Amino acid sequence: MKKILKNIFATTGLSLLLLSAIALCYDAECLYITSVFQTLEANVVIHIGLLFVQKMELKYTLIEGVLEIGIIIGILIEFGAIFHWFSSTPVWVLIIIGIVMYIASWALNLLHMKQEAQEINELIKKRNGKTEFEKV
Repeated sequence: MKKILKNIFATTGLSLLLLSAIALCYDAECLYITSVFQTLEANVVIHIGLLFVQKMELKYTLIEGVLEIGIIIGILIEFGAIFHWFSSTPVWVLIIIGIVMYIASWALNLLHMKQEAQEINELIKKRNGKTEFEKV
């Protein structure tokens, strides 16, 4: 639960940074508080959807990735319609944001797994380096 909450808040923060950068490109002057909560809500729903995909344990990683991106884009389009995001942000921009967020999250997850593997390898080396008497 702690990990999913951390991921939700991290992706919400990254989403808001991307939205702010895009708003600057369109010469926008402000980002409304309601947008922050709408973005948080969208990220919660996205993470719940991604959790269901992970629980399915699909055999092919490529199919899983395509399904996850499809869920992200579908939820962004739904929320865009519900919250009238398309009056200020084109659909293609939301799709790009969703894909960029997916790639960034995937890369961060890959780096985290690499760090965990290194820590486990160090622990194994320390354990194997001990004498038989110290292991008991």
